[in-house]
Amino acid sequence: MRNRLVLAGSAVVASVGLCIAAAPATAAQVPLNLSVGCGDVAGLIAAIGQANAQPEGGTIRLVKDCAYRFQDDFDDSGTALPAITGKVGLVGDNSTLIRSASEGLPYFRILAVGQGGRLALKGIGVTGGHTEGNGAGIANRGTLRLENSKVVGNQSGGVGGGISNAGGDVTLVDSTVLTNVATSSAGEPGFGGGLSNDATGTLTLRRATVAGNTADEDGGGIQNHGTLTVDRSYIANNQARDDNGGGVNNLGSAEIRQSRLVENWAGLDGGGIHNGEDATLEVQDTSFTGNKAGNDGGALHNEGTATLSDSKVQRNSAARDGGGLSNEQVAGADTAQLTLEQTTVSGNRAAGVGGSISNGAGAVVTLTQSEIGTNLPTNCSGTVPGCS
Repeated sequence: MRNRLVLAGSAVVASVGLCIAAAPATAAQVPLNLSVGCGDVAGLIAAIGQANAQPEGGTIRLVKDCAYRFQDDFDDSGTALPAITGKVGLVGDNSTLIRSASEGLPYFRILAVGQGGRLALKGIGVTGGHTEGNGAGIANRGTLRLENSKVVGNQSGGVGGGISNAGGDVTLVDSTVLTNVATSSAGEPGFGGGLSNDATGTLTLRRATVAGNTADEDGGGIQNHGTLTVDRSYIANNQARDDNGGGVNNLGSAEIRQSRLVENWAGLDGGGIHNGEDATLEVQDTSFTGNKAGNDGGALHNEGTATLSDSKVQRNSAARDGGGLSNEQVAGADTAQLTLEQTTVSGNRAAGVGGSISNGAGAVVTLTQSEIGTNLPTNCSGTVPGCS
């Protein structure tokens, strides 16, 4: 392990015939710059400890194309590495942090970020985490940023198969969340196969891919209770096996723009997205294609307030009503409102009614300069002004 720490030392001032020693200067607090050899798990643990202890934190560089394999958790913490409590950057180039596949190993996640901790990953893969709790890949309570990184093949017995966010701030840029699983275990529901975001959390995706993730219950790709922003991203082939929101289950506030939701599946409602009661959803310049629901709303099932603008809803299907979109009024909740602005809904199919849009009693649908056509068995069911 190679350490480089720059310190400002004391200075000495000299003049002709007279030497005057200046007062010692305080050591400058600069971030550590550390490197860890390929596969050196002990060195990585030590480096994180150093970076946590340094007020300005530090950057830890991992070897290109190298796997750092963990046989056990750190200090019986349930996490492979020490919790991030300071400012830590892990920088690699296709470098991987992986729980070994050897039989008989205890369950543990790969990374945890504590309250007040800040972790940045660049060029890092996080894989193989397996927990009986939340966040098998990464459990975050602080600030987490992933850039050009991957969270792949982790499994939680609770929420957040890949990443769980509890009251923190998570940002993914040019990163992938792939084939993670959230299972129901010991009374804990399996929500958020790829990512989960609690009511006080903030989750932002930019040019990210969330694909092939599975939840036993809600949110195959993403389970959101807080604030979610999805920008220029791809959400595909995720599954909510026994519940709602194959791609996204939104129970908070979500904004999705310039993105694609493709071939996601829900056992109940909202193959692409389920937007729950009291939740708000804004979708702009986004396409829904080939999503499927076991009940209602192949692309989108709405119980709250949802607006789609400049978007396309095509070739989605539902085993009951609303092949493209369904809008359902929940008893005792505010009016479910679905608004379409300059949006095309075509080529969708329902086994029941409303191939394009199914609007339930008491719910409201508003169409503005939108095209509805060639859906089966009919375009719309319920009261949908402007839909023939």
